[in-house]
Amino acid sequence: MKLILGLLVYLPIITFAQSPFCTDSALYYLRTISVDIGPRPMGSPNERRAMEFALAKFREFGLSEAYIMEMRRAENDISEAAINTNSGVAVGILQGRTNRIIVIGGHIDSASPFIPGANDDGSGSATVIELARVLSKGAHESTIVFCLFGGEESGVCGSNHFVNHFPQINNVALMISIDMANGSELLIPTIDNKDGNTPIWLVQATYEEFAKLKYSGLKYLTHFFTAMSLLPGGGVGSDHDPFLKKGIPAIDFTSDMNDPIHTPQDDIGHFKPIGLKRSGDLVKALVHRFDSGVPDTKTNKYYLLQIGKHAFFIPIWLLTALTIISFACGIVALYTVRKRRIEIDKKQRPTVPALKLFLFAIIIQSFVWLSANLVGIIKGVRFPWISEPDGYFLLGLLSGLLGIAVSLLLTKRIRISKDPYRWYLRTFIFLTLFVGLFLLANIKIAFYPAVALLFIALAMLVQRPWLRLLFWFLSPHFMFYLIFSEGFLFFSRSIALNAPGGIGINVTLHAVYIIFFAIWSFPFLLGFAAIYFDSGADLLWLKHWKSKSVIIGIFVLCVVCILILIYQPSYSDEWRQNITIEQSLDLNSGKGSVWLKSSEYLDGLNVHLADLDTTISTKEYEVPIKEFTFERKPWITLDRTMSSISDSNTTFSMLVKIHFQYRPRSFTLSYSNSKNSISNCAGEFITSQTDHSITMRWESFPDTALSIPIQFTVIKGDSVTENIEARFVEMVEPVRVAKELINVNPRTIIKRSEVLKRTPTADSTLMQ
Repeated sequence: MKLILGLLVYLPIITFAQSPFCTDSALYYLRTISVDIGPRPMGSPNERRAMEFALAKFREFGLSEAYIMEMRRAENDISEAAINTNSGVAVGILQGRTNRIIVIGGHIDSASPFIPGANDDGSGSATVIELARVLSKGAHESTIVFCLFGGEESGVCGSNHFVNHFPQINNVALMISIDMANGSELLIPTIDNKDGNTPIWLVQATYEEFAKLKYSGLKYLTHFFTAMSLLPGGGVGSDHDPFLKKGIPAIDFTSDMNDPIHTPQDDIGHFKPIGLKRSGDLVKALVHRFDSGVPDTKTNKYYLLQIGKHAFFIPIWLLTALTIISFACGIVALYTVRKRRIEIDKKQRPTVPALKLFLFAIIIQSFVWLSANLVGIIKGVRFPWISEPDGYFLLGLLSGLLGIAVSLLLTKRIRISKDPYRWYLRTFIFLTLFVGLFLLANIKIAFYPAVALLFIALAMLVQRPWLRLLFWFLSPHFMFYLIFSEGFLFFSRSIALNAPGGIGINVTLHAVYIIFFAIWSFPFLLGFAAIYFDSGADLLWLKHWKSKSVIIGIFVLCVVCILILIYQPSYSDEWRQNITIEQSLDLNSGKGSVWLKSSEYLDGLNVHLADLDTTISTKEYEVPIKEFTFERKPWITLDRTMSSISDSNTTFSMLVKIHFQYRPRSFTLSYSNSKNSISNCAGEFITSQTDHSITMRWESFPDTALSIPIQFTVIKGDSVTENIEARFVEMVEPVRVAKELINVNPRTIIKRSEVLKRTPTADSTLMQ
């Protein structure tokens, strides 16, 4: 009996262990990458260590080739500037019976020197390594190339480099990327690109194979990805993107972006290992499905809408047709409502009706957006919602209702037009402007205001009040989903945790939020005024909203909500306050300063220096701690050999040797003049150039010794200034800070500038 019970207890473990994809193995790789090795920004020694660990595993699994594709210069499609680096791509090749290639990839780098990157994307890298072990056990028609890309966080640099330099890139038939494999609720397929989406056959296969595996959570974030199409590059970038641009079918899988990625809490302690197997099994199933070949279609253009577990592919021509139909319905409604206008005589018409209603929109949005600030003022924090945001959505709703009630009270003092035609005309104009502006980006995003126009037009065409209200309630649905999409919290937290301080900036940001959302919601306020005055009924009992009892009732609900939120924690183990210890040093003067900076108030922070031990009591975002004179041996030594040839112009030819006491997090060397242009520039490390400057930039953590040849020509008589800036994670002045639930980011910025002297002979300069 005991034996049977024992078998029942261990049966799930035995079954799990015999599964082809082993979570324990993947978790071991993840621990090695994110804990033993640690943070891995692009080009850092840790990134290289992680790549070498992957190569050792590839060789252990018997892959025919395993090597690092070097990337000394990182470039991306968004920024014109390049970066000198020591990054690359770890490549493992499992030779198949044919030269047709399937690429399986993830990025090995993390977002900064303080972020372990367990989820983003140590988990994807660990999954790729485990898939190499699993797939190496069998024979395949296709050759499978396993890639761990460097520099994804710097603009998908590694995958761009791979696509442009891999010798057999024309043989790649399919690419599958794994960018985060946490066990959180969602597994998100990323398929978007400004030039075309992942082909339909690959997306359909993903949903079919996922259903066979009996997992849950596969969810395409339609509204989020549509909103992201407005960004440079046309979508959310990951390592599949350069392949799609190359015309190679590609798809990426990522887990829930509301996990604490891009923070130091992206560590093994906040990671759920069960997601490793979910992602690994799905990718393995797709590889087996397309091992013998893929359809000819490389990309498609469509609008993907997921309902339940089913994906629906809406062709672009249908979106275009529906947009045209919406506009046509809007015209028909305009013509119909015009017959019902009541303010024909200009003397009957109240002036600037839209401006008055826009004032109400400002009032309503002020109540919505400033309600969280009220909680923050009471709690003594700037962002009280970071860890527990749900209650603040409810507070915003209640505050918005209070703003509506206050606005309705003002209608007693402000003469408002009661002509539905005037209100609908302005609704039509505003939504048509939205459609036209969004069409400059793409039809997908223009479809959202078109849907809003369609529903409001239908509300004006039907007669039953309840049906009018239904269509009006539906009208803002898509437009507001663009903003409050599935990625809203991710971006809100990212902005809040890294926002600059200062009262002026704070006021400006809130003014921008209020005005933006007032404009965004304005067409629906206009539309409601149109159906309200056209219906002849007191829709939503608005007349009762003007009573003191209603206002007091809403106010009481707001107060109760605020009282509850006051006792909710603002920060948590997952979401912490960021504090930067910034030390700056000017080597020209030898003077430096130490500042503490944060997007949140610094009060309550304990500060420990060699000659200072204090607690900050003021509510400041930036606090100066110390000024000092740097008299020790410099962290940077520059040895410059320079010759110049002068006639009508002056040509500088130099070899600059830089030595650092520590590896800098980043380093920039530039030459500039203020009069005429710099020309005939030559140098292997030049990363950007303008008419008046040459810049060479390195990151992250280049070698402690750099040898930099550079040549350029200026007009004779022009002065040339050499500028250096190095950033370190080490501190010149030892500083420690302490407070509950904080992340500390130390940085030391060292700068120096020198005007170069022209000389026909070589000279050597030592920077002291």
